[in-house]
Amino acid sequence: MDKKNIISFILIYLLTTISIFFIGCRKVDVVGPSAQPVTKEFFANQMNTVSNGDSINFTLQTAGIYTLTMIDTIQNQVVTREKFTGKTGMNSLNIYTKTLTQTYLLVVLMDNNNNQINKTKITIK
Repeated sequence: MDKKNIISFILIYLLTTISIFFIGCRKVDVVGPSAQPVTKEFFANQMNTVSNGDSINFTLQTAGIYTLTMIDTIQNQVVTREKFTGKTGMNSLNIYTKTLTQTYLLVVLMDNNNNQINKTKITIK
């Protein structure tokens, strides 16, 4: 091989190697299913199934202090009660059930004057 062929071979080899390197290092965007936030009205159904950490969404007509109470349907006892500041429109709260021993609960939403706004039953899975 003469000097000109060797230089051509080296150039082709280097260009090929560099091209493969850059092609292999390109960022590839993987498009998969995206988690869509659940905007389903929680109190629209008479019965819901929830897991620990699930987000519940509900609409309020006015801003103010509200109470979300969970009641054991068998013993008719309050299991948890949480006060929160609600805003007009769609509101979202996370529901934590890990420490609850009951499987079936009644969830009641009340305003600051203890007027019942909404209620639904839940099954914990």
